[in-house]
Amino acid sequence: MRLAFKFFLAFSLVILVLAGIAAWSLNEVGKLTIADRTITVKAAEALRSAASLREAVSTAKRVDMRSLVFANQEYTDKSIEGAAGIAREFDRLAGYLTAAEEEALFRKSAVGFKTYYASVTEARELRKRGDVKRAEKLLKEDAQPVVDRVVEDLDRLVQITRDALDQTQTEAKDALGRARFEIEALRSRTWKAVTTAMILAVLAALAGTGVIAFRLTRALARLSDATRAVAEGKFHEPLPINSKDEIGALAKSFNSMAARLRETDEMKGKFYATVSHELRSPLNAMREAARLIEAKTAGPLTEKQERLIAIFQKGAERLLRLVNEVLDLSRVNTGDLAVERRWFVLEAAVRDAIDELRPQAEQRGIALRVDGGGGSERMFGDEDRIMQVVVNLVGNSLRFTPPGGSITVRLGHTDDEMEIMVEDTGMGIPAAFLPVVFDRFRQAHSGKGGTGLGLAIVKSLVEAHDGHVRVESEEGKGSRFTVTLPRGTPSEVAMEGEVRQA
Repeated sequence: MRLAFKFFLAFSLVILVLAGIAAWSLNEVGKLTIADRTITVKAAEALRSAASLREAVSTAKRVDMRSLVFANQEYTDKSIEGAAGIAREFDRLAGYLTAAEEEALFRKSAVGFKTYYASVTEARELRKRGDVKRAEKLLKEDAQPVVDRVVEDLDRLVQITRDALDQTQTEAKDALGRARFEIEALRSRTWKAVTTAMILAVLAALAGTGVIAFRLTRALARLSDATRAVAEGKFHEPLPINSKDEIGALAKSFNSMAARLRETDEMKGKFYATVSHELRSPLNAMREAARLIEAKTAGPLTEKQERLIAIFQKGAERLLRLVNEVLDLSRVNTGDLAVERRWFVLEAAVRDAIDELRPQAEQRGIALRVDGGGGSERMFGDEDRIMQVVVNLVGNSLRFTPPGGSITVRLGHTDDEMEIMVEDTGMGIPAAFLPVVFDRFRQAHSGKGGTGLGLAIVKSLVEAHDGHVRVESEEGKGSRFTVTLPRGTPSEVAMEGEVRQA
């Protein structure tokens, strides 16, 4: 049975019952009459319109004065727009007035406003021609007294309309009192009918929709969990298919998609691993050959040859580094990333990693500092992988820090954790990019080199040590990457303490 038809059956009963109750109630309510309803509505609308018009005229007066005093086009545009709105409001108010006194005040106010705005327009033209004195005189002697009288007339109109509305409401109360008995009787009958029908309809609808909603939400929750697992690369078991409706078809399509994605991911991982492995051997041979030539083992080199060999060696190093990064990511995907744990001094490993990059920093004129806070503190982990984390983070900062900037590596520790903080004064990372900064092949700024794999490898290596990495950044001011690593398992830490005490 289709899902849509299930919902139709569940809700059709409620809809039919409610439609019947509504039709009966409307028929009964239609029998009631409330006296002077039209008059009350008109009086209320007239009062609202008159009050709005009075406020609009006062506002227009202030805007017009500023327009003429400051000769500002913005105020002039507002003045013209306000006058058009006031004219429309006068037309609207004319349809609500019923008393002769109201109509007389209305006509007087309308004529007065037209006279006032004609004076304002004339004063504005005089101002444009440079005749400021005549403009000010016209404004002060002609326009301002007229608009003040318009405001006074509108105040009187508001008061008269309010009095008329009060009188109308009093008369309506009498009519409402006569209808009260009928309303009470209708309410009693309606309440009984609605209560009985609603209880029965709601119980029936709840029973049907409860079953449907439970099965639907359970299936959707499973699908949501599976989607999250696919995004994290951890989806292995297919979703169970328990129905033949749209949810079952969706689960079947999802299983097919997940299987194809898993197959594609496995093929991609094997391809990366194979290509990376096949490229490493010739690249190592090329790098070694370049090193031997640079060492002049085959004879002396000219200056141009030395420069070309240096370029060749740098290119080989860069390509080999890329191959190693791809191979590391491939190992992470397949779960083959080797982490050889042992006790080592964290600060010594960090300083060794920094020393590899110091020539590059000096060449670019960037200050590279280590603020040691770890001292001789040791941790249980893979020293080479932790050095790779530091090299990747500092190398990333070097690419995005301009000459004259600085990069500081700080170390800290607690009883259970070690912390590595890499802070730079570079160009920073846009806030919108921070959530995906550790994703593969993502770079906040193009044209700065790199493959977009370094930070993804950092995250994988840190998580392989049961740690976590976070980033804080402000665009234009710099970034701070913080790596938190466990010192070791409680048993390993206790054992290390006993060894050091001995």
